[in-house]
Amino acid sequence: MKILPWLPIALFPTLALLGCASPPTEQPAPPVATAAPAAPVVSPEPAVKPQPMDVLKRMAAYLHTLDHFTVTVEKTTDLILPTDQRLHADQTMEIAIQKPNRLRVNYLNLSGGRQLFYDGKDFSLYTPEQNVYATAPAAPTIDETLDLLADRYRISLPIADLLVADPDSRLAQHITSETYVGRILIRGVVCHHLAFRTSDLDWEIWIEDGPKPLPRRLALTDRSVKGSPQMMANLNDWNLAPTFSAAYFTFTPPPQAEKIQFLDAAPAARPAKAVK
Repeated sequence: MKILPWLPIALFPTLALLGCASPPTEQPAPPVATAAPAAPVVSPEPAVKPQPMDVLKRMAAYLHTLDHFTVTVEKTTDLILPTDQRLHADQTMEIAIQKPNRLRVNYLNLSGGRQLFYDGKDFSLYTPEQNVYATAPAAPTIDETLDLLADRYRISLPIADLLVADPDSRLAQHITSETYVGRILIRGVVCHHLAFRTSDLDWEIWIEDGPKPLPRRLALTDRSVKGSPQMMANLNDWNLAPTFSAAYFTFTPPPQAEKIQFLDAAPAARPAKAVK
């Protein structure tokens, strides 16, 4: 299964007006004024539509300058059953990066989730519910370790190409067409909506407009698979100045934790997509 949302509903509460048989004996307290929610700061619509590749490269250049950050990723992936019924699998991840060789991912779910640690030497995967873990040697950098996880251990992140040292080197590969769709609000943030296509993949990205061109949403459609499964990931709660403890990226087995082995390495690495 390859992995490459929702309709917002506005609920309008009904206001009930209660009448009185006689006037109140004392005046009610004056209503307390509440501050209206701050509206997003929207820059003027550009007279000429930006070039999609220019917006993408600005984002990549900005991400390249970030030495450490955290971000929450909410991902929805299509699962196509043998009956051709389409299901959606949801996953939430908290990702912490400290370049060039520190990574931690907390996979959240109702059963306790999993935790991935990379400290520049080894990577470990821990499952709290079963209190089991596996550890293996890692590569010297985040980029190489992400490739190792995907190719050998089949552990992939939905935004891996955004986490590497030079995102531009991967995002701009094999593109056959590009489209500037327009500007849209993503959770109150004004974003550029871009669409790209490769030989077998359609992908879209929403990039924050302004001095911090952060990616806010990513969507992939894999045309090489029957049913064209899709993946959509929202990137929320960016923290560009986090503080990490000395041991945050190093796994220390809890008491009574059982060490197990990873599954055998994949027999052959699959060709890399333009965006992971």
